[in-house]
Amino acid sequence: MSLRERKKDRTRLHLLEAALDLIARQGFAETTINQIAAAVDVSPRTLLRYFPTKEDVIVSWVEDGMAVFLTSLESRPASEPPHLALLASARAMIAHYQAREEFYLTIERVIASSPGISARKQEMTAVLAAKVTILLARHSTCSLANELYPAVVFAMIRVAFHSWVAADGRTPLLRAFDDASALIRFNDLDG
Repeated sequence: MSLRERKKDRTRLHLLEAALDLIARQGFAETTINQIAAAVDVSPRTLLRYFPTKEDVIVSWVEDGMAVFLTSLESRPASEPPHLALLASARAMIAHYQAREEFYLTIERVIASSPGISARKQEMTAVLAAKVTILLARHSTCSLANELYPAVVFAMIRVAFHSWVAADGRTPLLRAFDDASALIRFNDLDG
């Protein structure tokens, strides 16, 4: 990575962290592009080059979590049953979130309180589910399982996140996911 690319990544990270700090203190609606830019000592125009809208600041972190999920899934053994690969990938993504728990809890609070951002996250999850279905089809011939398992695992993730935010982080995210997992019985349709 060149010096210029590292500098851009650093600026992006500083913008994201400043935005989250401001949002945590004063709320999403009350936080302005100008305030975020000023906190990092850049122009609002520079911020808008990184993030076309304030909502993009939030959903960029959702994309990062989804990338962790996909990377984990792609690295799973081809012989592993799809539901186990999906559960392991979900746990990898959740571990990524738990590494910066307060940071991600702030993001998820914003998402939960904003119907527009929540809708964008749902759209992004639908795109991820379609990618996952394609990945699973490379290893399994059961199209029903390839479509059903991602839907079930993403529902479990959604419920775990909702529980985590509702408990204001007092219930660890991984435990909420494991509790949801315990309620589901996967049948191995890969046969």
